Order: sequence, then C-alpha cells, then structure tokens
Amino acid sequence: MGVIFDILGSFVVRAAIVAVMLNLMISLNEALYRKNDRMYLTEVLEAPSQVIANDLRLAGYNASKTFARAYTTDMMFYADTGNDGSVESIRFYLSGTTLYRRINSGTPFELARSVTYFNVTYYNIYGNQVSGSSVSGVKSIYIQLTIRSGNRITSVISD
Repeated sequence: MGVIFDILGSFVVRAAIVAVMLNLMISLNEALYRKNDRMYLTEVLEAPSQVIANDLRLAGYNASKTFARAYTTDMMFYADTGNDGSVESIRFYLSGTTLYRRINSGTPFELARSVTYFNVTYYNIYGNQVSGSSVSGVKSIYIQLTIRSGNRITSVISD
C-alpha cells in the first residue's frame, strides 16, 4: 500500500514540475511575442519619422538655397549631409500610400508603406504659411505622418 502512495506522490510532484515548466514556457513565449511587436512598431513607425527629423536638421547646411519644393506631400531641400562640401538634394514625397526618400537623382528609397496621411506645413519667421517652388525663409516645419499597420497587436504594449 505504501508503494502505491509513493507512486501517486511522485506523479503529483512530476505533474507540478511539468505545470511550472509549461507556465514558464507560455510566459516566455508571450514576452517574446510582445518584444517582437515592439520591434515591429519601432521599425515601421518610428524609423521613418526619425529619418525625416534627422535630414531636416541639416536642411540648408552649406547650401545657398534651402527648399526647392515645399508642398504638403512633397518636399525637397538642399544640405551638405556628409560635411564634405558637396550639397545634396534630399526629397521626401508620397506616391500612393508609400513615402519615398530620394537623394540627388538616385533611386528612391521606400521609407514607409501604408501611409494614410502625410502633410507638411512650412512657416516663415513671422508664423505665416509658405509653400511652392524655390521657397526661402522657412523657419519651422510641422509634419503629420500617419501609418496604418497591417499587423494586429493583440497585447497591450507599455514602456
């Protein structure tokens, strides 16, 4: 009779160990899934805005003319991005639902897909809106960028 209790006790202990291991594996899998969601959001949503902000910081650097195009969905400006004395033209434009970045006359780089809204507003020193071709005197820029992800986030992500 004591042997049967020993066998049942060992089954209970083994079942508890398996349950703890299963719970640990599920928790680790959920954490990995959340981390992948965060990386996807960072890559798809934050990267385009960081590229635009970094390029705009250099707008007009070592260039005599700043904005060649200043439209709501198309902007092109000049900057010496490499600090080597050669001025490059940098253009951001929306084509369909894709936001492109193009340097000089090179191949356009697909910066963001599934863009639902891209709007750029240019202001001069007096706070008046300016736009058009060959615009000078742009002192601040307000950019609105909305990207709709095709992926569904099933968990709440918090920092």
